[in-house]
Order: sequence, then structure tokens, then C-alpha cells
Amino acid sequence: MSNLIQNIIASHENINLREFTNLLRQSQKHYLLRDDILTIFYQYYSINGEDKNLSRNSNLSKLIYSTQEVILDKESLYFVIRCQIAAQEAYRLWSDMTVEAINSEELSNLRGKLGVSDSSQDGEVLEIDFQSFYDYSSSLSGSKKIGNRVDSLSRYLSSKLFDEHSSSWQETLFNFLRQHKYNGQQLLINERIKNKLQLSEKVKRVLDLLDKYPSHTSYENFRFELRSFGFEPGWGNTASRAQETLSLLEQLIDCADHQVLSNFLSRIPMGFKVLVTSEDVLGQTDTDKQAVYILDGVKELEKQIQENAKLGGLDVLGAIKPKIIVLTGLIPNGKGANCNQRLEKIDDTNNCWILRVPSHKSQLSTAKNEISRFDIYPYLESVTTDSEQELLAEFQRN
Repeated sequence: MSNLIQNIIASHENINLREFTNLLRQSQKHYLLRDDILTIFYQYYSINGEDKNLSRNSNLSKLIYSTQEVILDKESLYFVIRCQIAAQEAYRLWSDMTVEAINSEELSNLRGKLGVSDSSQDGEVLEIDFQSFYDYSSSLSGSKKIGNRVDSLSRYLSSKLFDEHSSSWQETLFNFLRQHKYNGQQLLINERIKNKLQLSEKVKRVLDLLDKYPSHTSYENFRFELRSFGFEPGWGNTASRAQETLSLLEQLIDCADHQVLSNFLSRIPMGFKVLVTSEDVLGQTDTDKQAVYILDGVKELEKQIQENAKLGGLDVLGAIKPKIIVLTGLIPNGKGANCNQRLEKIDDTNNCWILRVPSHKSQLSTAKNEISRFDIYPYLESVTTDSEQELLAEFQRN
């Protein structure tokens, strides 16, 4: 990509590049995203379309279509370029058409200067760690694996179950099963199964027990027998489904396989409290399409969680009511819409809500109107802190 920019500067295209950068400055914005960049480029192209240097195959066109961000300061501008999938490069272009590469730390500092915010109330600075959630997580190598994270993680986890640390991984599997609850009710396994060795032994015994029941026998009919062995609701609503799920667990314990792990996890009822975030402020009159997309997905998610719970045999605990919260922004001055309501029940759901949190730099400086994505940075720390408190309070309520 560096060669591409150098070729532009060394050719007649440098005139077009200079004219285009001047047009970028006329926008009077310090930070432009790809949509804005392309809009301005199309505007430039419409004026100068007869210039042969502006063909789709020109170096300048290739540069613009690869640019994800443009940052402008008084002396120069910065191009953040997607050079390939999951990789980017950044370059500083000076007014004299000289160019230099900048590293990720310099780029991060530059972005930070765009949104110098007031200190948060407790004096803490917002930090976001984009590394894996766990030290043992695998990392994706190669762009072809993007979008297949669950499958890659399943492969990695299952491969570890029988390596030199297999005992610790079986302990992890045991602890995973033991931690699941719904409204305080223990699911999957109880205190009668005290360790991973007992888990392996009792799974085999329960599988033999289930053999004596017809496949469509309701979980209610053998619930207490399973409990006596240490197994709580969550394995299946019929004898055949419980047997299939426990057979997957037995396979995981005896011979780990990524597909078995994936199939097993898909059967375990979990995630009864779910957060969905929306960058658009749901409730404004101009977010109808986005609202329909998100809210329809939330409705389907609620149904899916309830269906998984039913298939897991959780009906014996009463009606299963997952709680889903869609987190978005609150606009106090929003008129003729719902964007000024803190909490709104989502129609045609049992327990799904829109939670709106206002943006402010301090308690004395609350944003009354919608904030552009270019101006949101000073508000991120307070919004993050406030959202955490609001969500914890709402999720504690059934």
C-alpha cells in the first residue's frame, strides 16, 4: 500500500490527490469515515469525470476505495487503509505531498485527541481490552477463519481435553456444568456429584437407567431418579433427548471432539439474561428500519431461549422467562417519538425491554439532543459507567 501512495505522488495523479484532499478539508470535519470519504470522492469524480487519471483502475481510485478513515489536522491528513482482511495501515500525508507511515500507537493517540473528555466521576479512565477473554483461548490465524470463531474455539477446546493438561480441562468441564442456575434453581448437576471422576462414573450409570424408559417418556417421570444421581433439569424433556445429551457428555469426557463439543453446547439451556446493544437511538422517527431489524431479532431470540429451555426439561420449574435488554441512547429533547423514555417494553414479548441511557460529560452536562458519531468520544466513559449501573439494576429485577 505504501508503494501505491508513492506511485500516486510520483505521477500526474498527485494533482488529483491534492485537489481531493482540499475537498476533504472543505467538509470542515476532523474525522471522516468510509461513507463520507466515498461521498466526497463521488462528488469530486462528478466534476472531473473526464480526467483519465480518475478511472476505476487508477491508483487514486484504488487508494480511496481502500481507505476506512481520514483524519485531518492543520498541517496534514492521515489515511487509515484496509490493506487486506483484518489488517490496516496508516499514513500521514503532508501538505507538500510527502508521506510517512505511522504505527498503531501513534494512530491510537491521534484518535484520542479527537475526543479529549472530562474525567469520569470516580477518576477512572475507560480501558477496553480486545484480547481473548481467557488466557487459554486460541487466536485466529488467517483471514479465512474470520466468521468461524465458534467452530475454531470448539476445535481448540476439544483438542486440549486430552493433551498433557487433560485433567485440568476435565475439571473445567465439570465446573462449567456446576455453575448453571435459573432464578436460583440449580441446573444440570448438583452437590451429589463432587468431582470430575464422579461425573464420569454417574453419567454411565444414568445412561443405563434411561435405557429402561420408552423414548417419549416425559422428564417429569424420571426427574427424581436423575436427581438422586446428582443430575438436575436441563438434560432433556424426554428420555430420548436426555439420553442423547448425556451421551454427548460421555463422549466429551472419554474422547473429545470439536463437533461433539459444539453439539453438546447447543443443547445446554443457558443465557437467560441477554444484552443487545444498538448504536442507533431506537425510538427516533428515522430509525424505523433499524428498530424493526433489531426488535424482530430480539423477539426470535426470546422464543429460541424459551424453546431451548423447554427441550431441556426446564418446564418442571415453571414458566421460563428470559430477560433481554436492548441498550441504546436517550435523547431528553426527543419530540414525537419514544427516544426520551428511559425504559420501554417491547411489544409482543414477555420480558424484553429497551433501556435508554443518556450521554453526559458530567452530571452537570447532559446531552439533550442526538450526538453525532464524530462527537461521541468525550461521552464514552460516562456512558459506559452509567450503562453498567443501569443494566445491573434492571437485570436484578425479574
